[in-house]
Amino acid sequence: MNGSFMNRRLKPYFFGMLVFAFTSISSIVSAAVEPLLQSSTSWDGGEISYPKGKAEVTAMKLTLAENEDVPFHCHPVPTFGYIASGAVEVVTKNGDKTILREGDVAIEVMNTVHKGIAIEGPLEIIVFYAGAEGIKTTLKPEEGCR
Repeated sequence: MNGSFMNRRLKPYFFGMLVFAFTSISSIVSAAVEPLLQSSTSWDGGEISYPKGKAEVTAMKLTLAENEDVPFHCHPVPTFGYIASGAVEVVTKNGDKTILREGDVAIEVMNTVHKGIAIEGPLEIIVFYAGAEGIKTTLKPEEGCR
């Protein structure tokens, strides 16, 4: 099988196969499987929608010192976070807020202006974006956030 066949034919199915594998794995392994998150809405109850285009998944590690913040921004693509260590307070521009602590998993608000601040010490978040090629994962408010 050559690389172009893999790119054109198999990659679109790979993500779906991974999702199926993870949702079905508990029925085929004897190891402990602990679901961390399954939801059709973000932490504030907002709708999740996938962008049009060729799928592109991105993973990043975000590290903040205590009281350091990420300024107001938004995500035009579904964004998921795992709090590896520390705690973060997430606040939307309209005042909705949540606190996430080590071990928590959350679906970020989508197309909603928000910011996060590390509380109770340093913070490390593993962030996953389910985007599409050519679409930014994070925007400044003046770039088209609500």
